[in-house]
Amino acid sequence: MTAYQLPNVVLSIHAAVQPRELKYIAFTGQYEQVHAILHRIPRGERTKYADKYVLSQGIWGGIQKLRKLLGVHAEAAAESEKAFIDETLNLFISNCKNSGIYPRELFQSILYWSDELVKLSLADEALAYIEEARAMGANKFPDLQTMLLSRMAQIFSDKGQLPRAFAVLEDLARRPFLLTDRNQIPEILFRLGQLALQNQDVHYYKRLMLWGLRHFYTDIDNRRRFVEQLGRTYRRSYRLFFDPTVRISDKILFFVHWFYYKMPDFRRLRLGFFSRAMKLGILGYVYMLNYFRGGEFFDSGAASIKAAPRPSPNGKGTLHGTAAHSSPRQRRRLLITRAMGGIGDLLMMTPGIHALKQKYPGQEIYLALPKRYFSVFQGNPDVTLVDIENGDFDFTAYRRWFNLTDCPAARVESRTAPRVKKTRIEIFARSLGVRGLRLRAMNRRPRYFLSEEDKEFGEKFWQENGLAGKPVIGVQLHADEVYRDYPHAQQLVRKLSQSYTVLVFDAKPINGCDFTNVIKIDSLGIRQAFALASRCNAIIAPDSAFVHLAAAFNIPCVALFGPIDGRARTKDYPRCTYLDARATLNCVPCWRNETLPCKLTNMRTSICMAHIPVARILEALEKQLQES
Repeated sequence: MTAYQLPNVVLSIHAAVQPRELKYIAFTGQYEQVHAILHRIPRGERTKYADKYVLSQGIWGGIQKLRKLLGVHAEAAAESEKAFIDETLNLFISNCKNSGIYPRELFQSILYWSDELVKLSLADEALAYIEEARAMGANKFPDLQTMLLSRMAQIFSDKGQLPRAFAVLEDLARRPFLLTDRNQIPEILFRLGQLALQNQDVHYYKRLMLWGLRHFYTDIDNRRRFVEQLGRTYRRSYRLFFDPTVRISDKILFFVHWFYYKMPDFRRLRLGFFSRAMKLGILGYVYMLNYFRGGEFFDSGAASIKAAPRPSPNGKGTLHGTAAHSSPRQRRRLLITRAMGGIGDLLMMTPGIHALKQKYPGQEIYLALPKRYFSVFQGNPDVTLVDIENGDFDFTAYRRWFNLTDCPAARVESRTAPRVKKTRIEIFARSLGVRGLRLRAMNRRPRYFLSEEDKEFGEKFWQENGLAGKPVIGVQLHADEVYRDYPHAQQLVRKLSQSYTVLVFDAKPINGCDFTNVIKIDSLGIRQAFALASRCNAIIAPDSAFVHLAAAFNIPCVALFGPIDGRARTKDYPRCTYLDARATLNCVPCWRNETLPCKLTNMRTSICMAHIPVARILEALEKQLQES
């Protein structure tokens, strides 16, 4: 083969790669190969390869290639690579708009590329992508939304558009219940304080620095940052105590922090327990300030951000917010905030919420969460629902505030894995203040309420499909995250269909499962799908929502687990049998998540899920049906 023939061979390589093969290469994280193959596919043919894994890995591979080209000053090649990344990302956006499905990978790609564009001094292009992400619903993923908004504020600040940067950061500071990690709060407040200084609003700047101490987060080094900044602001720390604009409660808060950082290192004297006790005391005090009795101690902190009239950043008029002082009626309300799903977690929250209602029967419980999840709580008498994304409410005006956006279950599990003992139902209940005898006596069955319309829909469906009197098995085909999927699901459905009518549930169109006695449920809303599931004789599902739904309806369930410990997830469900592969793979459970690859295969899928035999599932199902 001659040298001049080689490019033609290389350019034709893509013809040998089928879309399914490229998807697999992308799914396994081989971004360099995906990028190389996608680069060789003519622009007009890339649409048929448009998959979320292919496009996201192609974009990431392009970013890595661009960095290498810029490192060797290959400007022309770098410009071509940038054009490829833009084309691929725009294809991704267009494909998502056409399908109406906006996956996490899309917003991650926009975040990565916008960061790179800022480094390339292309801030306007980065800003356009961020605005596009917000319009497409990045708020579905609060962690990514926070990072996108933080990047947007930085772009505005770098461009000298301080009022716009101020507005973005203030909105984040004003709504901490949207932050999935409370340790993001100090950076937001500090940056907002710097903007307030540049806006010549020293009074507001001081309040922000004090709010940095008042807000609850556990990073003690970040607390030192605010103490030192206040010390520099007053030049001598003691001057703060003579400032008439600083409330007494804030002076006390500053003093206990200042005293902690001035203490000697007791570890050298083998008295480290004293420092630890002091640290826990400070954090406990701040926790009480944040989550108990609301607005009374936010007059000089959180509420002041909204309540105190102050100069507008653009110099026109004043900004006003909700009054800091709450009425007696408001003080009889409790607030729970949760800025994201998943549906399984929301169901596992319901026993704790019910126990909280029993603990405070005379008080209203307001549950603030995205409106798209309202259907999970429809008909639930324990709560009044508030749209957390668009609702204009003052979280400081409630007697108590329980923030479940910074997920307490995830924190406990990450701290105790792989020896997690507590169920999420218990963790959520404890986070809602349900403890002791009340916790032990709590009914741990999830609560979900069918409306008359739901019941009528289920009855009509059963009649139209001739299901009355037949054994019907519900199968959840996929979990929300790939690492929890059961790879032999189609084979399982085929085996089940030989003995039962099978309802196969999924949130997207189902490819396959075209067997006799199988009905695909892939185009219904949550309420209708759950209404059908409630009529099944048994449920088979991976670690996901239908496991907890089966418990809510007291339906026999066979739950398939891998990285997550089924024992910890289902021990509150007496009619649930969990299966896993720990007998053959001792690494089960490893408690990894979607972002961490399997330690055995370095892939996104979980090899342990493949080691649950179909025959074992059928055996467990038969036993469950016989017992019921």
